[in-house]
Amino acid sequence: MTEIVLAHQVDLQTWRQAARHYALAGVPPEALSWRVAQSSEDMPRVFQASASAQAGSQAVLHLPRRLVEWILLGLQSAQAERFDLLYRLVFRVARENLDLATALDDPDVRSVGLLVETVKAETERFRLKFAEIFADSARTVWETTPAAYVVEGNAAYCMARYARPWEIRTPYRSMKWDGKTLWFGASTADTTSEPPGGWQQAGHGLWQDWPRTVLAPDRAEVEQTASLESLGAEAMDCRACALWRPASRTVFGEGASSARVMLVGEQPGDQEDLAGRPFVGPAGQVLERALEEAGLSRSTVYVTNAVKHFRFTWRNGRRLHQKPEQDNVQACQMWLDAERRLVRPALIVMMGVTAAQSLLHRPVTISRERSRIFPLSDGSQGLVTVHPSYLLRLPSEADKEREYARFVEDLRRVKTFMDSLP
Repeated sequence: MTEIVLAHQVDLQTWRQAARHYALAGVPPEALSWRVAQSSEDMPRVFQASASAQAGSQAVLHLPRRLVEWILLGLQSAQAERFDLLYRLVFRVARENLDLATALDDPDVRSVGLLVETVKAETERFRLKFAEIFADSARTVWETTPAAYVVEGNAAYCMARYARPWEIRTPYRSMKWDGKTLWFGASTADTTSEPPGGWQQAGHGLWQDWPRTVLAPDRAEVEQTASLESLGAEAMDCRACALWRPASRTVFGEGASSARVMLVGEQPGDQEDLAGRPFVGPAGQVLERALEEAGLSRSTVYVTNAVKHFRFTWRNGRRLHQKPEQDNVQACQMWLDAERRLVRPALIVMMGVTAAQSLLHRPVTISRERSRIFPLSDGSQGLVTVHPSYLLRLPSEADKEREYARFVEDLRRVKTFMDSLP
């Protein structure tokens, strides 16, 4: 049996090189064993392709996008068998033509799926805790023990989330951002001293070649998704624009899959980003109150946003809303289109300019187009109104009361329309 030694727990570069080399050579999984170097004396044993293998490196190993994403996430799992399991799946796809789309009950596919879900859950926990810890501007060091090897894979997120210096110490890796450069070091229990071997920017034992993004979801695959549950799961991995890096998560739509009314807003806010649900912050409270006054219930409608990640800027230690760019709206268009296809609402309420323009694909002036119901290209009906957050920004209580009443009246038009349907 051939032993393959990796430089560290998330040595993507070496694992990928070895997996490609042996899969192209037709070496079956049972002929290989994988392990991580245990000490500096072990490092010379780290796998390196031979000169002859490198000379033939033009050979192509074709892998589906889904498997590439599973590899990027699965290698961060804390399960020791992940290296062998992922190689076995690569070998079966490349040499035995295993079709991942139809092999959902395959034991290896199920096992890798569990690895991926565990890493996703730990990534979410890690990001939320990171944001909470360093929200305190006096805090500079965070000691933690992640349930998966997620530190390096979240480096880009951490740098984007807090520009000021910070440091993370874990039992397997230390990571430090000095405001300009990202540094890595070995684990250490003493946070007052330098890691063993000091801080490094590159070299074995560090996270090399981690992609800045994973492959964006393919529009053709999104268009073929058959349920809202599956669609929401796919959206969690969306990297189609840059908003995924500083945001905590994708905030997908929610509500009845057969809802006759779909409400579309602009983007999630700070509280939505943390909770993972649309319209749960101050604007959401205004919306729920207005729905009730109009005779509607949130439980019977589908609520979503044109953009699924929170775009914000930091000011005085707070995350403040920033209007999404047009490329953010365009990147999320396939998700909104798919939600419309699956829910098939009779009426879509467009709350605010961003929502209206993403659905009508033209410039929109709210004051000219609000409060009337008109046909949309897919056979459903549309109504343009203000976004609930607009009501919160009005300067005077008199203005707020007047515009809130108009908003409720728009929703009453929705109720009247729905009551007229067979």
